[in-house]
Amino acid sequence: MSKHLIPPVVVAGGGAAGMMAAIAAAESGAPVTLLEKTGRLGFKIRISGGGRCNITNALSEPNALITMYPGHGRFLRDALRQYPPAKILDLLHRHGVATKVEAPYDKIFPVSDQSQDVIAALEAEMRQLGVVVRLNTAVRGIHLPDDRAAGFRLADGGLSHAGAVVLCTGGKSLPRSGSTGDGYPMVEALGHQVTPLFPSLVPLKVAGLQSLAGVALRNVEGSVWVGGKQADRPWRGDLLFTHTGLSGPIVLQLSRAAAAAVDAGQQAQIRINLLPDLDQAAVDQMLQAVWQDRGRQQLSSVLHDWLPKSVVPVFLALAELPGDRKIAELGRPARLTLLQRLRGWPFDVTGWQSFDIAEVTAGGVALTEVNAKTMASKIVAGLYFAGEILDVDGYVGGYNFQAAWSTGHVAGKQAAAYVKALSESAP
Repeated sequence: MSKHLIPPVVVAGGGAAGMMAAIAAAESGAPVTLLEKTGRLGFKIRISGGGRCNITNALSEPNALITMYPGHGRFLRDALRQYPPAKILDLLHRHGVATKVEAPYDKIFPVSDQSQDVIAALEAEMRQLGVVVRLNTAVRGIHLPDDRAAGFRLADGGLSHAGAVVLCTGGKSLPRSGSTGDGYPMVEALGHQVTPLFPSLVPLKVAGLQSLAGVALRNVEGSVWVGGKQADRPWRGDLLFTHTGLSGPIVLQLSRAAAAAVDAGQQAQIRINLLPDLDQAAVDQMLQAVWQDRGRQQLSSVLHDWLPKSVVPVFLALAELPGDRKIAELGRPARLTLLQRLRGWPFDVTGWQSFDIAEVTAGGVALTEVNAKTMASKIVAGLYFAGEILDVDGYVGGYNFQAAWSTGHVAGKQAAAYVKALSESAP
């Protein structure tokens, strides 16, 4: 069937999900228009990973992949099977973008370390497929005649007519990228629910650490505790103290669980294991040897074996241990307190940094109202969703981009099937 007889798929949002949706719809034989409110495509891709773009992750098995999405990973099972990491890599390789795997977390980057190469490959693919791209075109609502999505109402008062629409307007994180939450009121106006929104992959606020700003702890292990129970998997890596609290790779990984707890009015605590290579028995044995062999040394001096010098006074103060006392003067209770703190230095989380620096939005369009196999709205015919606007979010490691590639592919493909069926049923 000629594309001229098929009503177009119109995609709103020129980020990772939007470009992938446009590609998939065009590959499936539909005419496609992509609307982007800023003057260029892929702004978040451009700035992600320090300008390198963490494209996806080397973890490829769908059942393992979904565990990397603390925000409703099971919803992604079908999408990840339809469009696994290998497929976005195939697309990039076809356009000459070689990739590499890096530790930690098995992240995949372009060999060039240039995010622009990823954007250029996606743009080239869209050009080959005939996707029409309209920049500086903001949408303000969904055109809804006859109770089905039939285009977008534009900010300039015009209409972009469509047979189906794919909403890829993103979340609220990094608003300088153009991701300002524009899509949420649009879908709420149609009867969709939007779950509570909060920043994820974001530095956390902890009081009393200003003196340590800029100091890092290397190769430690962190976990989140809520109500005396561990609330998320532990993560290993580096931690950075800031003027307002904690940051660094492991803190970003733990931030979602901590922020969700605080947002719900619960007390969240980050606990840092400073000696993750040793189990409790080994640390206890080590401390007993210290107590036996180094009795003339001050406790603060001994702690320099395991902590940066600048961290020791803060560690001792928070643990309520006397750093100026000699080891021989300290009894078993002090040793047990030190054991506990070395294996789980606790920090009470008081809040988190804003969406301005958060990498991801947690929360979004309620998944009970979206078909996981097609990304179609269960409320409005002809409306599809992809990317960060959905109530799905993942850990650091390329997982959020992978969710965008996978949901974008499914939404675009299914939107194309929908408009082709419309044209076939037309009189």
